[in-house]
Amino acid sequence: MSAAPLFDHHQPKLLIGSCFSDEIGSLLQQNGFDCLVNPGGTLFHPLAIARLLNWALEEPTPLRSFQRQDVFLSWDLSGTFYALSEAALATKIADLHASLQFYLKQSSHLVLTFGTAWVYYLNADQQVVANCHKAPSNSFTKVLSDLSQLQDEWTLLVQRLAQFNPELALVFTVSPVRHSKDGLLENNRSKARLHLLLEALCAHPNCTYFAAYELVLDELRDYTFFKADGVHPNQKAIAAVWQLFAQQMFDPATKALIEEWEALQKSKAHRILYPESREGQLLKRNLLEKERAFFSKYPQFKGSTPA
Repeated sequence: MSAAPLFDHHQPKLLIGSCFSDEIGSLLQQNGFDCLVNPGGTLFHPLAIARLLNWALEEPTPLRSFQRQDVFLSWDLSGTFYALSEAALATKIADLHASLQFYLKQSSHLVLTFGTAWVYYLNADQQVVANCHKAPSNSFTKVLSDLSQLQDEWTLLVQRLAQFNPELALVFTVSPVRHSKDGLLENNRSKARLHLLLEALCAHPNCTYFAAYELVLDELRDYTFFKADGVHPNQKAIAAVWQLFAQQMFDPATKALIEEWEALQKSKAHRILYPESREGQLLKRNLLEKERAFFSKYPQFKGSTPA
């Protein structure tokens, strides 16, 4: 497994997959990175993610649509991606294609998080769905994906991505969220297939693995790091993952930049006791000057530049 090029603020990043992508993507955005995070909504299965990425690498084509009452959805996207007319959905899908293709071409890193190897096939066309959208269960067939199928699909996609953007580094993770509704034994078998898949993929020179799963389940190993449902990591766990991610994935200059940003945010969060006083007004002016100086020093930092 090769080491991934380290993160900096000079090129965009794309994050696709399950909840880890949402959480880390949000933190990257808060820390000034230009990131596109799950623009089609949260996706869990490697084949659903591969289907979306392969579609984005090609000329624009419609995605499969589905109408539930007055809401229009796509079988290839999350339920959070919707419209209230077929035409509006088609427009959103066209915009999604353009955004994905741009970020795949311009990004230095593509962070991919796989959540489960259990997949649903739509009986009407025998194709993978990204989300069942609460359709009747008899509309689908649920399968634990075969490892060889996953490897074949993703080996081709890794090669295709390298041809499309030779500078693109792929960072893979496995979601530490237990899919307990599948059953604990079934969840463990599912996660095992994902790990074996990524072991094979990370033999490619443009691929690396980030051990978020191992940190949460093997090092933290405590339900105080989980939400009340016992399966989703809480903010304390996410903070620990973020700390490890920054330690392993950021170059020294990026670490220093973020330390400055965090110090500035702490100063801004400090409550001024008498904001209308001369001292209070002076403190606010000093903070504004520090913020302007920060954005002038780091023009690559994506944030709200003060007026």
